[in-house]
Amino acid sequence: MYFSRISIHLLWAQIGLLSWLLIPASALADVWKVVDASGVVQFTNQPPSSKSELVIETNPSGTLALGGAVRLPGAKTDAVVVAIINASTASGAVHDSLSVASDAYGVDVNLLKAVMATESAFNSKAVSPKGAVGLMQVMPTTATRYGVHAGRGSTVSAKLKDPHLNIQTGARYLADLLRLFGGQTELALAAYNAGEGAVARAGNKIPEYKETQSYVQRVMSTYRLLQASVG
Repeated sequence: MYFSRISIHLLWAQIGLLSWLLIPASALADVWKVVDASGVVQFTNQPPSSKSELVIETNPSGTLALGGAVRLPGAKTDAVVVAIINASTASGAVHDSLSVASDAYGVDVNLLKAVMATESAFNSKAVSPKGAVGLMQVMPTTATRYGVHAGRGSTVSAKLKDPHLNIQTGARYLADLLRLFGGQTELALAAYNAGEGAVARAGNKIPEYKETQSYVQRVMSTYRLLQASVG
């Protein structure tokens, strides 16, 4: 199975792709680069012909080798991001949950995937220094607003490590933010990162926080790439 053909003229560095190298090797599959007869670059997560070039390799030792020699020969492109996301076994494991949440709350599945990739690199056990939890990095206080409560022997934070619940909660919150800001995706993402109050105080603009501005740019870049890959 080949991933969709997409333009390869944007450099990897343009969208901070170094973050993708932080994804645990155990969550990735091998990725091969193939150039077809017309010169179009494609990526695949299944062993293709002998003319292909292995650009991302998951070693038995658990380390991640790039290009077989810690390099990306001719492959420092936006296409690699999509290849890594689509080759991630962790991403594949939550495919159904993403689809269900997308249908239930009307949020584009690729936007959910882009948020998840940026927030946690598909690590369901991720916890931020501020206490955001799981795949969508949901704050326990936000989860409580959506009916997630501590139970006997289980905290809200612990519950949010459940991938399905985490995705459902994050998708509901993002859907509400999209409605709150009139469908303006960038403002919704800024609010997801910094809080809706911060966006409101900025005059319904992206707050002048470097972290938030960088976050919105990264998610939107990944979102556009994912959309293009299925276009």
